[in-house]
Amino acid sequence: MENKEFENSKANEKFDIVTTNKKYKSQRFKKKKRGIAGFFQKLGDWFKARKWWQKTLLITTVVVLILTIVACIAVPMFLDYNYNPITDNPEELGFENIIDEKVVNIALFGLDTRDENSFKGNSDSMMILSLNTETKKIKIVSIMRDSLVKIEKNGKTYYQKMNSAYASGGPELAIKTINRNFGLDISEYATVNFYGMAEIIDAVGGIDIELTKQEVSTNHKDGFNGLVKRHCKKLGIDPKPYYITTAGKHHVNGIQAVAYSRIRKFVNIWGTNNDFGRTDRQRFVMEQLFNKALTLDKSKYLGLAKALMPYTETSLSLSEIMGLAFDILLESPKFEQTRMPLNEYQMKAPSIPKVGSTVYYDLDFAKDLLHAFFYQDISPEEYVKINGIGKNDWYRNMFGESQGPVEDNIKPNDDDDEDGEDLTESDFVDSSSTDSTGSEDTTSSDVSSGSSSDDTTTSSNATSSGTSSGSSSDVSGTSSGGSSVSQEGDSSQASTQ
Repeated sequence: MENKEFENSKANEKFDIVTTNKKYKSQRFKKKKRGIAGFFQKLGDWFKARKWWQKTLLITTVVVLILTIVACIAVPMFLDYNYNPITDNPEELGFENIIDEKVVNIALFGLDTRDENSFKGNSDSMMILSLNTETKKIKIVSIMRDSLVKIEKNGKTYYQKMNSAYASGGPELAIKTINRNFGLDISEYATVNFYGMAEIIDAVGGIDIELTKQEVSTNHKDGFNGLVKRHCKKLGIDPKPYYITTAGKHHVNGIQAVAYSRIRKFVNIWGTNNDFGRTDRQRFVMEQLFNKALTLDKSKYLGLAKALMPYTETSLSLSEIMGLAFDILLESPKFEQTRMPLNEYQMKAPSIPKVGSTVYYDLDFAKDLLHAFFYQDISPEEYVKINGIGKNDWYRNMFGESQGPVEDNIKPNDDDDEDGEDLTESDFVDSSSTDSTGSEDTTSSDVSSGSSSDDTTTSSNATSSGTSSGSSSDVSGTSSGGSSVSQEGDSSQASTQ
């Protein structure tokens, strides 16, 4: 009896239960280190005792495992993989527990920097990518970069624009700010430098967009052609072949798509402009990019990855990326998208001199709506129909007409500071400008300095109706002033929610 108890106690010494918060799992088991000679001795004895078919299966499994490990090590090196692991402490990221194991939320940041290798600065665009591994749905929510939010840093609380969090504390503070304000559990991120977005779009064969007369008929530096010229100047190439001067549907390449996604001062096909219009364009470009990637020939995946990796920084390991890809992206997922806030959610913004113009809305209402959208599969329209729109004037309730704490030395994101110049007729002279399909467009006679009187809708009075989405080979609408749009991942059909 004593010998048996002794043997059991020795066996129990070989293993310890180690509790860790790595990736927020409840418990994991780790084996104590023992002598390597003893390990291989026992392994050899165990292997000899196996039947021949078990040995064959084991050897095959080990070979496949080794090849997989080698691939996981070699592929990131080959693809110039910008892997940036962040803290695995949920408290530092602004949450306590995973809300739903079936839902993976990832923060997406877009930086419009002048340095192609930079991943620092104000986040020009912010999105939440929500992947449901059970329903195979992908939901994208754009967060207005000028949203007035609470930012917690170094034990202090500030009230500033959402995009300043990334500039102030990088992706970790940006994730924490999103989680704190919207009650989410984001623990991973991906940042794309828009400088390289053109190569990514070219890798999928371009996308389809629809340009309004106002977007293409102005010679302003922030119009479509002005932004084409600025982007080409960075690349040191002639912009004339990339100009488009006719409104309507166009199949565009990477340079043109990037210019389109950066338009801010002119109304789009959904009736929005300013940052609202740009956010709608960027979300639409992302949707089209997803659709094209899903329908891409398998032989072109490596080319897409090679184009994507140099301009992307992420906290996701290669194994996590591959896992999500196999779990969802290869299953023809359904897309749904919206913007926070939609026009009808907004309230009159308080005056905050050091912060500038902000987008102001009820953060508690936004939190509840996003929870319903991500975790209960309730569309924003359905949620508002049942619960109404919250309009809690939270900032004025705390500070009245005075100003809350603001972090100094945070520069507001203002694209007017970027170098650029208005177009002149000479930019179009002696150039048979073509779109990326090769069709001939009109020349300088169609270019005017003003904007179309038919396209003067502003974001404040933009309609709230979304447009139904079509296939990725056709230009399709996204949610504009008020509707989220559902789209099949196989790009076959879609319907407005």
